[in-house]
Amino acid sequence: MATKQNNFYLQYQQAAKAGKTSARNAFLRKAAPGIIIVAGCLLAWGGVVVHTALMRGQASDLRAWCADEQNLTSYQQSLQDQQAADTYHSLADYANGVSALLDSYPDLTSSLLNRIDAAGSSSGITVEFTSYDAATGVLQFNATSDTVIDIPAYVRALQSCGVFSGVDYTGYQSTNNQGGPAGYALNLRCVLAAPE
Repeated sequence: MATKQNNFYLQYQQAAKAGKTSARNAFLRKAAPGIIIVAGCLLAWGGVVVHTALMRGQASDLRAWCADEQNLTSYQQSLQDQQAADTYHSLADYANGVSALLDSYPDLTSSLLNRIDAAGSSSGITVEFTSYDAATGVLQFNATSDTVIDIPAYVRALQSCGVFSGVDYTGYQSTNNQGGPAGYALNLRCVLAAPE
């Protein structure tokens, strides 16, 4: 009959080894999330350090480029060109605004005077311009005729000729007492209309 030999020491060692492995596995299961988090933080920190080092290198390159006398001269020239361009655009905008203002304001030209003259020519009325105020656009003139002037018809003709925004008159008077030929004169004060 065979005898069984029990090696208690070997069994003890195996049991101790199994216990340690089990304890280590339990510890690793509990510590694994913390280890992963620490490793991730170290990796992120390392990335930040590397990125910062790269940025410092680029910043020092930029500082060196900015400190270069040739680049400073070009930069100063660029600033002066920008200031000159801004000044030019400001003056151009101002000139365009003044031009637009002048274009919108009535201008007394020969064509306007001819249109005013033509408004009364069918009635035998002649026009004598007495004054023009460019600041207000007010034109004053006398309309004279050998016969009594049909005031409402002449005022309507002046209003419809497209030259005036307003037509005012003070009435008419006989020119007999002024030593000239017999006739009648109408004093008009009209405001030039802005062109459309």
